[in-house]
Amino acid sequence: MRHYCSVLVVSFFLSGFALAQSSSTKPKPVKPAKTPFVRLNAGLGKQILRRMTKAELTVSFLGREVTVGQDGRNTEQWVKRDPKRGIRRESIKPEGILLVDNQKRQFLVNQKEKFYREGKSQLAEFQKRYMEALRVGEGALIIEFQGQDSIAGRLADVVLLHPAIGRAGSSRRFWVDRETGLRLRTEERAQEGRILSNTYYLSLELNPVLRDEDFAPPPIPAGFPRTVDTLKRYATLEEAAKDGVIVRQPGWLPAGFRLRRITASQGPHSPIHVQWGNDLTAISLALVHGAMPPMILRMLAGNEAGFVQLNNGERAYAWKFSEGYYMLLGNLPDDQLKRIADSVK
Repeated sequence: MRHYCSVLVVSFFLSGFALAQSSSTKPKPVKPAKTPFVRLNAGLGKQILRRMTKAELTVSFLGREVTVGQDGRNTEQWVKRDPKRGIRRESIKPEGILLVDNQKRQFLVNQKEKFYREGKSQLAEFQKRYMEALRVGEGALIIEFQGQDSIAGRLADVVLLHPAIGRAGSSRRFWVDRETGLRLRTEERAQEGRILSNTYYLSLELNPVLRDEDFAPPPIPAGFPRTVDTLKRYATLEEAAKDGVIVRQPGWLPAGFRLRRITASQGPHSPIHVQWGNDLTAISLALVHGAMPPMILRMLAGNEAGFVQLNNGERAYAWKFSEGYYMLLGNLPDDQLKRIADSVK
């Protein structure tokens, strides 16, 4: 589900070119340019990323996209993107999942799990995060141009973003189409080098004929319950407190992390999610009232706290408290996740 919801925050939409010949083989690793060349072209890397951001706001496309998660499992989907009308994702593997985001509302239909969810559009938030990353302060983020490669038969410029020395977070490498500026591939790696996700296009078509119906709210299948997102979003702790949402904060966070948002559903015992980020990666803390799910309990093997591996491949630290449990997720080393968890008061 990670690549259909938001996660859509950590999932990257968009890209383009002409429905070319499909290939099921994974892209080969890029050969980075020599270090002096990289340093001389840091400015070029930033320019390429700005072109990528602009292309995602202006270019229409149809693409067949593959995502490989850190657990090795693949998802595959058709992606239809119209900058004025939104985005549509139809799953190929696994089958039966449809996501439509028309830049006003987002709709998710899962045939296997039989649910229909409607919520706030995530496209605006996605673009905002890109622009924030490009405006990050001097010394917090390193941008390197690494040379050229070929994805889906297209010539691509390769740009690496990674934290500066002393900063925590994952790194991301982008393959950006030389002609259009569209993103052809994205690779995310944890700080210790482990691949977290690898997303790339097998085939792409520029300016396809797309219908208004592609971006309209999908019909609700018979017998599917319709769930509407009732989340309220807060920018500050003070704003949340006015609504009675009290958030426990960690006493320690890695350098450069700051509060991004707080979300809470309506109701006195609804889950509360807090997210912090450093422009390259995010960590989130969920406070859930009620019993811990059996799957998590099995992974903890009788302990009150510990690391768990979630079904979507993400790694988290979970621990119980008197009225429920906490779950801390983030692409950080285990010792840092535990230090954050231990500091929550």
